[in-house]
Amino acid sequence: MSLRSRGLRFAVNRLRLAVGCLSATGGATRRLTENGKRQTADCQQLRANRSGFVLWEMLLGLAVFCMGAIALTTALQQSLDTVILIHDESEVRQDLESILAEASVSKLQPRKTAIFMGDHRIQYVQEVVSLPATNSRGQPVANLWQVTVRATWSARNRVRTIEAQEVLFQP
Repeated sequence: MSLRSRGLRFAVNRLRLAVGCLSATGGATRRLTENGKRQTADCQQLRANRSGFVLWEMLLGLAVFCMGAIALTTALQQSLDTVILIHDESEVRQDLESILAEASVSKLQPRKTAIFMGDHRIQYVQEVVSLPATNSRGQPVANLWQVTVRATWSARNRVRTIEAQEVLFQP
């Protein structure tokens, strides 16, 4: 056998080995040749190189995981901000009702007053104004007051304001 025919035979066997290793069966093809042990070892080496993950596959999986984690964190932060905002608004409504109830039982005078409640994050301003009104006969009605309470606080880097107003008559 000449050197050239041996080289050609080696190349053909190598090609058969590669095709056999990458076939749909996935198993090593064993041939009855003089170097059958070498073919099986080469096939296992080729399969070992193909069985692991490639760096770009790992990076792609990591990128997908990171995007999911960032989306979850953003959703949790937004829901937490919404809960805090709802809590603040309900606290403000209760405080406004309380301030207006106190104003209805106290002696009113025209003035503007700052009211401090709770943890002082929310600022309340009460304004009492005398209303000039007349009855159906055209006579002036005394002791008619308009009470306005404004609550101002900061949430989500925005200034929020809620106002409550009530007209009271004190004989």
